[in-house]
Amino acid sequence: GFAMFVMGGNIFLGLVVFGVIMIVNFMVITKGAGRMAEVGARFALDAMPGKQLAIDSDVAAGAISHEEARERRQREQEETTFFGSLDGASKFVKGDAIAGLLITLLNLVVGVGVGVGVHNLSVGAAIETYSILTVGDGLVTQIPAVIISVAAALLLSKGGAAGAADKILSRQLLAHPAALYAVAAALGCFAVVPGLPFLPFMAAALAFAGVAYRLQGIRRRAATPPAENAPAPVAEKSLGDLMNLDEIQVEFASDLVPLALDMATGLDTRVAKIRNHVAAEFGFVVPPIRLNDNADLEPGEYVIWIHGVESARFRLRAGCVLILAEEDEVFPFDGAPVEEPVYGASARWIAAQHREAAASLGCPVIEPPEILATHLLETIKGNFGRLMTRRAVRKILDEFVKTSDPARSAANRQIVDEFIPDKVPIEIVQSVFRILLEEAVSIRNIPVILEAAAEARPWCQSADKMAEHVRRRLSRQITASLKTELGQVPLVQLSPEWEAVFSRHETTNEAQEKEVALPPEEFNRLARSISDQLRKAAANKLFPAVVTFRERRRFIRDVLHAKGIRNPVIAYDELDTQAKPLLVGAA
Repeated sequence: GFAMFVMGGNIFLGLVVFGVIMIVNFMVITKGAGRMAEVGARFALDAMPGKQLAIDSDVAAGAISHEEARERRQREQEETTFFGSLDGASKFVKGDAIAGLLITLLNLVVGVGVGVGVHNLSVGAAIETYSILTVGDGLVTQIPAVIISVAAALLLSKGGAAGAADKILSRQLLAHPAALYAVAAALGCFAVVPGLPFLPFMAAALAFAGVAYRLQGIRRRAATPPAENAPAPVAEKSLGDLMNLDEIQVEFASDLVPLALDMATGLDTRVAKIRNHVAAEFGFVVPPIRLNDNADLEPGEYVIWIHGVESARFRLRAGCVLILAEEDEVFPFDGAPVEEPVYGASARWIAAQHREAAASLGCPVIEPPEILATHLLETIKGNFGRLMTRRAVRKILDEFVKTSDPARSAANRQIVDEFIPDKVPIEIVQSVFRILLEEAVSIRNIPVILEAAAEARPWCQSADKMAEHVRRRLSRQITASLKTELGQVPLVQLSPEWEAVFSRHETTNEAQEKEVALPPEEFNRLARSISDQLRKAAANKLFPAVVTFRERRRFIRDVLHAKGIRNPVIAYDELDTQAKPLLVGAA
């Protein structure tokens, strides 16, 4: 019955209808859907390593937590699996179309054979009878196959668009009222064509026109600007927004935006490396760093802010690189003298095309991204004290107990729970961490630091003295950080005459602790004497520590810091017994 209805009793009309459906399904819909599935699966697999690296960079930069990273990795895995499954499903759809064609041909051949051989029909009668049955059965099977193919193609065309497929499909179909008006006009023309039914076509034309008119009205109302006497409300910032400060912020001029956003050498990549370096060397978790451009800055200029206070500023030159060279050195190319921003060394800006020539002459060449990154790293290291907030302490302890090894993670958590807050309050831990980091002493060995602080707490009244006791427990670590490539520890010590000077100017403070109060001229003479010895050692490419007695160590450190000298100051009992001291001067 279905075959007679579709073919109108004409076998040739039925074959044409069946052939058209087969060609559209197999050559157009199924082939296109299969190609989309292959490309989608390949792109999803190729992009997976890059997405995983982006997630790792966000974790390293502190932009997302470990739980969020785990969820994002799970979503990426599900997306890749989905596209791979669609690629396989497209093969099933294509196979269904081919199977329908083969089954139809098999039915026709076998049916004609049965009619001639079993039912004694003539060849013409058998072909007429069984072709009608075969085409009818083929149409019944092919129409669902076409629907499945169209559905698979729509799902593949959706791609990575967010949202359900039905909502996206309806949104795209209704996106342009002009297209619906064109469809309505075409259906209206069909309605007035002689021989075609008027009512169905006209009803469809009115329906499309009504939908288009309604969508056009909705868009017109949405695009209408608000009345002048009813301005759009402006979201006001709360007091919390105004009071909130980024712990670290880097502002750069607009012309530095391409340099900052470069995928290979940009600030995001370097910030992640800085966080990893600081965590590995000092045990400090760098807080999130906000990067944004500022049109008010001069071209090439950048500013580093710590807790809303400007801490560093420098100006890069477009198309130039920085070389470290003395002012009196002569080069075969021009260069603008400048002071290197991190260490204050003499340097020059030269054109970027001369970098190879400068390197061949033995001059260190520094690229602009490296300048900014190094400046940021040294600024962070120089502001450890300001960055060691209560939130930073909790972040360090949280990361300490979050290791990939569950057994070690449980052990670390047990250590923290044992000492904090019962034996060592969190504010004492914060002070000790800050004092150690201000002198570039790594706090990675958290178990030893907590044990030493707990030991000293019964007889230490101040965090400074507690930190001194912790330094003694970390003596091997401190000594190892001062060793040269030859395993020696370069040292500058004070001459005995200074001890007599300290004793003459020793006083007792309110806490009944002895402290040295040197007059300004003696203070400056001491700083100058130590600085001269350190400068001589630097000429020999050595970075020595100043060694003194335990009770004088903090005072000598304060003297050097007051003069901007950052060489480490250690006590004699902080030297490891197996160290190889190298005395390079006596102040």
